[in-house]
Parts: sequence; C-alpha cells; structure tokens
Amino acid sequence: MSSVPSEFIDLVRSKTDIVDVASRYMTLNRRGGSFWACCPFHNERTPSFSIKPDGQFYKCFGCGESGNVITLVMKLENVDFMTALEMLAKNAGLEMPTSEEGEEMRRKKRERDRMYQIIKLTTEFYYNNLQNNKNTPQAKYLQSRGINDEMIKKFQIGASLNFDDLPKYLLKNGFKAEELIAAGVVGRGEYGLYDFYGGRLIFPICNGFGDVVAFSGRSVEAAPEHTKYKNTAQTLIFNKSEILFGFNFLRELKKQHMLDTVIIVEGHIDVIMCHQAGITNTIGCMGTALTTLHARKIKQLADDVILCLDGDNAGNNATYKAIDTLKEVGLNVRVVRLEGAKDPDEYIKKFGKEKFVQYLDTATDCVDFVLKDSAKKYNLNSNADKNNYIQEALKYISKFSTPAEQEIYLELVQKLVKIPIDALRKSMTKTDRPTEKVEEPVLTDTEKNKYITESKIIILAAMLYKKIKNVDEISGVFNSNDELSELYKFLMEKITNNKDYNVSTLFDNFKIEPNSPIDRVINYNFPADEMLNSIIKDAIKRLKIYELENEKTIVTNQMLSASTDEERYNCLNKIKELTDKIIKEKM
Repeated sequence: MSSVPSEFIDLVRSKTDIVDVASRYMTLNRRGGSFWACCPFHNERTPSFSIKPDGQFYKCFGCGESGNVITLVMKLENVDFMTALEMLAKNAGLEMPTSEEGEEMRRKKRERDRMYQIIKLTTEFYYNNLQNNKNTPQAKYLQSRGINDEMIKKFQIGASLNFDDLPKYLLKNGFKAEELIAAGVVGRGEYGLYDFYGGRLIFPICNGFGDVVAFSGRSVEAAPEHTKYKNTAQTLIFNKSEILFGFNFLRELKKQHMLDTVIIVEGHIDVIMCHQAGITNTIGCMGTALTTLHARKIKQLADDVILCLDGDNAGNNATYKAIDTLKEVGLNVRVVRLEGAKDPDEYIKKFGKEKFVQYLDTATDCVDFVLKDSAKKYNLNSNADKNNYIQEALKYISKFSTPAEQEIYLELVQKLVKIPIDALRKSMTKTDRPTEKVEEPVLTDTEKNKYITESKIIILAAMLYKKIKNVDEISGVFNSNDELSELYKFLMEKITNNKDYNVSTLFDNFKIEPNSPIDRVINYNFPADEMLNSIIKDAIKRLKIYELENEKTIVTNQMLSASTDEERYNCLNKIKELTDKIIKEKM
C-alpha cells in the first residue's frame, strides 16, 4: 500500500480518533458501544453506518463498506492513501517520514509539498499587497462592494498589482520557474515569466481542511480584453470538481453542531456577503456545474440544501442540473428565486439580511419548483402542449419522489392542467421506473467446508478481540493458503512478538471486501461470555479433526500409489497414528 513504515501508520492511527474524524463529515448518534449515522457512501434514510470506537473501524450494514480512519478519509475526500495519511498526520501534529519512502513517492511528496509552499507564499504576497496598498483599484473595488476588513481577513483576499513582482518574489525564495508554472500562479510568455493573475483581485480557494490550493482572479477593469475571471487549472493539489468556495467553513459549523442546511450560491462575492451578514452556512459553486463529488461532500455534512443561484437563463439551467445532481446523492433540495435583485449580494444590500433570511425560510421544494417553472415553457391551453407537459412532469415526479410525495405533486399538476387526478395516476403507473437490480446467485461450498470456514471465523474473531488466552492450542489448524490463514499468521506474529493490534490495523494490511471472510471476522457477533469458551473449544476441535482427516486422505493416496512394501508399511503406520488422533479429538 505504501513504503511508509508501518510503525508510523500505527502512530497516526493511535493519535487519531475515528469518531472525532467522522463527526466532521456526518451527524453521529451513540447507541450502546457504537456510533451510528446515515451512510455517506449510499442513499438511505435509516442509519446503517456504524463506527466502533474500541476497534477504531466503521462498517455499513447497508452497502457493506468498511475500513479504518485512513480509508474513511480516502473515500470521503477522494484522495489516495498517502494524501489521507498526510492529512491525518498533520491534524495529529506529526511529520511524515521520508527515509523509507520509495523514490517515486518521495518525488511526488516533494512536488506536493513545494506546491503547497508556493501557494502559501503567494497567498501571503497577495494579501500583503492589498493591506499595504489601500488606494489600488482592487482595494477600491472591495470598498465599492461593501466588503469589510473582517471578511478580507477571513477569506484571505489579496491583490496582484502587476505582472512582474510575484515571479521575482517566488524565484528569490528559491523556487524554480517550472514549479511556479505547475502550481498555476505563473505563466511564461514571449517576454518571460509573468504573474498569471496580474492586476486582478485575488480570491484564494481552500480545500476542506482550510489549506489554500488555488486562486480565482477577478478583473476590476472594464476593458473588454480582460476576461472577468481567471482561475487555476487542475494541479497536483487542486481539482475543481471536488472543491466549493467556502466549504472549509462548513466543517467548523458541523463540529460545533451548528449546521443543518447548506446554502449554495454562485459567486465569490455572494458567499462573502452572506458570511458578512452572518449567514455562514453559505458556499459557492464559482460558476461551474455542481458535480457528484461536490454533492457527496455536502451530503457528508448536511441533509438539506437551498439553491440560490442567479435567475437568468444560465442560472436557471444551472439550477435544474444542480437539483438532479444533489437529489441523486439523497439530499433534500429547496430553491429560492429572488425578486428585485439578481443575486444574494444585491438582495442583501437592497433589502437587508432579515428579508433575505425570510426568503430562505420560505424556499420552495425542488420538485414543486421544477413542475411550476417547466410549465412556463408550454401553452397549457393547447392539448398538444398540455400532453407534452404532463409527460415531462410525470417523468420528473417518478424520478425523485416517494409514493406519498407523488400524491402531493400530482395535485399540483392537476391544478395546472385541469384534468382529473385519477387520469394522472393511471398515466403515472405507465411511466418508466428504474429496473430492479437482479442479484447474482450466491454459490455455496459443501456443508462441510461451510462448517470449517465458520469455525475459522470464530477462532480468528476470538484472537482479534483478544478473547483467547492460550493461542498455542490453535497451532496447526490454519494450514491452507487462503486469506483466513494469512490473517492467522498476521495475528500470531503480533501476539508472539507482544505487539499491540486492533481491528483498525487490519485495513492497512488486507484488502477487505464486503461480506468477505475477513469482513465476517471483524463483524462477528459473539454470544454471551458463559457460552463463548465452549464455542471456541468446539471450533478448535472441529478444525483439528478437519486437518487430521485431510492429512489422512493425503497419506492414503500415497499408500495407494506406493511402489514398495516399505513405503506402503510406513503409510499404514501413519494412517493408524492419524486415526488414533482423530478418535481422541472426537471423544
């Protein structure tokens, strides 16, 4: 998985509580010795995602996903093992080791680290430019938009004053031209290196942990040759399909149990002005289409979303697409259409925060919004148009609503088209429904092999959860070349060398598929303590008999193919010895 020493991985996990990490992404409720939440990896209404603090691992009983704190961050943040480990190490105040990393891994890590350093220095450079030059067009622009110093500091807003100073500054700090270009802050033209965002107002873009990874530069000049925004292209540390402006502040709200609903607006200024008005659960899609990755990240923190995008044609199309994307991951979506202003920034300035909050409180259910809004495209006095609208409406209702909700939406459609609701219900049953997934038949082993597998799972679970005091009695019962035998060797190595281990350790050493034998070991449901010793004893006996019978079969075959009387005699003696052992075990 990685060339980082296993001792360091163990150290990171020992200093990291999976419950604390998971609580940044989802709402956890304690039941007994476990914490439960709705699974972030599939859509569900009843929590089936379980986190066990004592074993430091998670398991979803709906979709089967399981893992430790490192795999949790990998899946939730859509990053590789090394990046997840670095994130957790940083949070734990630990330095990543370098001595035993592979050359390629060292190169990539150096490249990432250098890029973070470049972005950090660039952010500070732009911020200081703005703070030290209050009469620049960039500073005056912020003043004209009513953005105060507190927001400038919170969002680390800065300014590029020309095209030359940044490249000189970064080169002077020991960075190479190619590194600056790869980080997306410097370009190369016919006259040499230049600040990619030259002369612009700078909005830093942060990842979920608050580290700046990219920039968006806004032109404050009216000249037509200047595009309004210049944005960082994808780099080693920035993927625009995963990052939303202001998302890092949601994490803090979630941690403080102050996040129920996420408000999505379009631009940087809209986000900043909402925060300035105290509406800090606002994020921005920065003019790009919302992706499934964006939606999943939001779902990790909240179940409810309010879309407040621009009301023009482009904004309307973006709203429709965003609804589909957000609903597909199981979010509850409502929509706000502002009247008298084109965006939240303008509305708050015109009518004030309280009026804007009132609008948010009366946001329209997304399906309701789509049904009413799409009706505007049709002439509902025309039978042809009316029929086309009905087909579109019914298809949309069936796509995103439960049977109970469908009745509500059908009543709305009925009021718009003025035909009997029974006719709409009949048409509804004819709309295409998603085909049910056909489960593949599960192939089972012979009953005998099933008993053996179950016995191995019981014993390994007892070893894993330290319920077996004397492991010597298990020797010789895991001789086959399968994953359970590999797990046995792993646990025996830990036990005999007096090394600490828990469930979390397994996910760093084994690929654990849902419902695989090792997954069943991890999730083994132990009986009452007074029964456990008897069950373990019976399982050990069953396995010993199984191994002895296997060996007896092998020796019998050797005897049948023996070429000399001496070979046959030796085999007969061995068979007798094995038979006696089998009888003894069965007694």
